[in-house]
Amino acid sequence: MRLPLQIATAIAIVAIGGGVWYMTGRGGDKTAGQQQAAARPVNVVAAHSTRGDIAVTFDAVGTLRANEAVTLTAKTAGIVRSINFTEGQMVEAGTVLVELDDREVRANLAVAEASRRNTAQLLERARSLLARQNVAQARVDELSQQLAGSEAEVRAVQARLQDLTIRAPFTGYTGLRQVSPSALVRPADVVTTLDDTRTVKLEFTVPEASLRNLRQGMEIAALSPVYPGQTFIGTVMAIDTRVDAVTRTVAAVARIDNPDNRLRPGMFMTVQLTLDNRTNVVLVPEESLVPVGDQIGRAHV
Repeated sequence: MRLPLQIATAIAIVAIGGGVWYMTGRGGDKTAGQQQAAARPVNVVAAHSTRGDIAVTFDAVGTLRANEAVTLTAKTAGIVRSINFTEGQMVEAGTVLVELDDREVRANLAVAEASRRNTAQLLERARSLLARQNVAQARVDELSQQLAGSEAEVRAVQARLQDLTIRAPFTGYTGLRQVSPSALVRPADVVTTLDDTRTVKLEFTVPEASLRNLRQGMEIAALSPVYPGQTFIGTVMAIDTRVDAVTRTVAAVARIDNPDNRLRPGMFMTVQLTLDNRTNVVLVPEESLVPVGDQIGRAHV
């Protein structure tokens, strides 16, 4: 019985030893592999820092509007007698665009002018008689007041006559026509629009923190998705006197020349401003910088 027991014990010892050898041998290989991987060198790309000039820029978005814009409406009721413009036409200031029927008003003007002339003649005769004391001073004063009233009536009718003619208040391009000949228009009815787009205004906002660098006369570059690859140069002409308490931004307006009329009011544009030009500063490649929280740290120099 002792011999089988000794054989079983020997087999158990061999099995345990083999297991230990297997575990320690495999684990050793794994540790060595990890150490070998950790010891492998890492490729690093280095670059020399230099000194030079750099521009501090800011990008904003803005909307175009015309240098001058107005919606032309009728000031009085009337029948459209003639339309003297075409849609999209360039018209000069003072150009007659629409005329309303003025026959009745002209007749009233003729009556008012006749009454003024008659009163003026009576006053002149009364003054000559007053010199010979053939008329009372009260009569002369009465006729003077009547003449002033007649002249006021003439001016009032002349003003109503002018209201029947719609003129261009400034030089610009007419918009779509909203009336037709012989149509009845009422006060405040829209006739057309007029936009002076020879120069356009670009409205945009910048953060409050950039206000110290923003000034009138500084140059801006504007881009439009309508004309890819083309830059429109403008000049800041006005800066709002107030900062928006909600957005903490300030509004600014830049003027852009538009001689070919390609830029239209309402277009969306991207604004690029150069807020500061710094000279003789240390320059490193942008890819060598990594953000750490709200700071910028150097990864490789």
